[in-house]
Amino acid sequence: MKKISQFAQMSNTKFSPSRRRNRAGNAMAEFGPALGLLLICFFFPMMDMLALGIAYGFVQVLNSNQAHEAALLPSAQAAANNGAVKKGVPDAWLDGMGKFVKMASYPQTEVFYRDGTTDQSKSEDKIVMVRTTVVCQPFLPIPLPVVNVPGLNGNMTFTVSAERPMENPDYAP
Repeated sequence: MKKISQFAQMSNTKFSPSRRRNRAGNAMAEFGPALGLLLICFFFPMMDMLALGIAYGFVQVLNSNQAHEAALLPSAQAAANNGAVKKGVPDAWLDGMGKFVKMASYPQTEVFYRDGTTDQSKSEDKIVMVRTTVVCQPFLPIPLPVVNVPGLNGNMTFTVSAERPMENPDYAP
């Protein structure tokens, strides 16, 4: 009969090194790199996309307010660079909702007029169209070495248009 060493007898007991180790412990070692990968690839880009969606909504509100104001004013006042449509409404917006939009430059506004419908008495409606362009920067710029992706590491341009019928068609050019 063969004599079994004392070490061989210990390896079969419940106190052996293979029994003391938790076999699921490697998940803890992989948690750090996995969390970093999730943050960089999913969480921060989703934050940028959420911030851009909110910025787009705020730019839409700015454009709607500008179109409303342009429908009330004569065309000369609406098209003036220091007028209510191009300067007054954006300044008020920047003091409120505009604070939450990370912009690269001041909002650019264009005002256009077109003919609307004509009724039986030959009076014609006039419609004002306001186009607002805002260049937004990403909320959290993600450094991508090769590619410039608008909204993630590059600027995103929003151009929003709105039309309103003129309150007084005589104000249109």
